[in-house]
Amino acid sequence: MVKFAGIDLAAREKNPTGICIINDDIFLDTVYKDDEILEFIHSMTPNIVAIDAPIMANPRMRDADRELKKYGAMPPSMPSMAELSRRAWNLSKKIGVQVIEVFSTATAKIIGVYSRDYREMALKLQINAKNRHEVDAYLAAYTAKLWWNGRAVEVGSKEKIIIPKTF
Repeated sequence: MVKFAGIDLAAREKNPTGICIINDDIFLDTVYKDDEILEFIHSMTPNIVAIDAPIMANPRMRDADRELKKYGAMPPSMPSMAELSRRAWNLSKKIGVQVIEVFSTATAKIIGVYSRDYREMALKLQINAKNRHEVDAYLAAYTAKLWWNGRAVEVGSKEKIIIPKTF
C-alpha cells in the first residue's frame, strides 16, 4: 500500500504545521516542532512527502514561482517566505524519502474546492480537519497521490513545483 504524506509547513516552530497521511484512511494532525514532524513521518513511513512551502537553501524567485503567481504564489524572496523556504530545505534533508514541493492553494483552485473558509473546503473534500493547516496538508498529500498516479505536472524549468493537471 502506497502512503502519501503532506506537510503544510509554518515558517516558525511556534506556529502550527498541518500534517496528513493518505493511504486506506486519512490521518490529519497539527504539530509545531521539526522533531514532531520528523517523528510523524518516520513512524508513518510514507513513500513520498509533499511539502507546501518553497524548498530552497537560498530563497529567490524561480520560473515556477512566476508561473504560479496566477494561483496566488508569493515570492520566496519575501522575508517571511525566505524563512519558510530555509525551514523547508532543512527539513527536506532529514526526511529520508522522496520529497516534492507542492502549492496547496493551486491544487484547491485546480480541483475546484478552493474557499477562503477552510470548513467549506473540508466539507467539499469530505475530511475532518480542525484548521486550515490540516486542509492544506491534505491537499499536499493529495497532490503527491495525483503525481504518483500520473495526474499532476511539474511547473518550472530547473526547480519543480507539482500541481494537478488541468482538464
